[in-house]
Amino acid sequence: MTTFLTGCTFVVLNPIKKFKSTKTMKTAKEIVMNYMQEVWVNRRVDAIDRYISPQTFIQHNPNLDNGREALKQFLPYLFGTIMPQGSWEVKRVIAENDLVVVHSLAVAASGHRGTAVVDIFRVDDNQIVEHWDLSHEVPDTTRSGNPIV
Repeated sequence: MTTFLTGCTFVVLNPIKKFKSTKTMKTAKEIVMNYMQEVWVNRRVDAIDRYISPQTFIQHNPNLDNGREALKQFLPYLFGTIMPQGSWEVKRVIAENDLVVVHSLAVAASGHRGTAVVDIFRVDDNQIVEHWDLSHEVPDTTRSGNPIV
């Protein structure tokens, strides 16, 4: 018996890489939340090595190089020069598989409205391996009357 297929289009989609999940592994959300708390909220630059992959850290921020060393060099400048009296507050965290999105408010100094920041992290094997971010200064008012953070 011969089967003929005519007028068919076959679409092959790349399967979504499933995040490894075992009882010994932390979830991507836990890893990123701990990283944000220790490194960004508590300003513990020395904690970077626990969370950022030493082999692969792909950085999509246009002002930083790839690799965790670039981040370790930048953060003392950020915390010490740009926002020595500032604060970082995580407002929202959304996670799906190996991706985690964090919406934060960064305030350089008391009395400033701050900057809304959205970070996207990719986690693999219990470490952060990739990062994207966007930021927007918090305006005095918004057209809708709703805050941006």
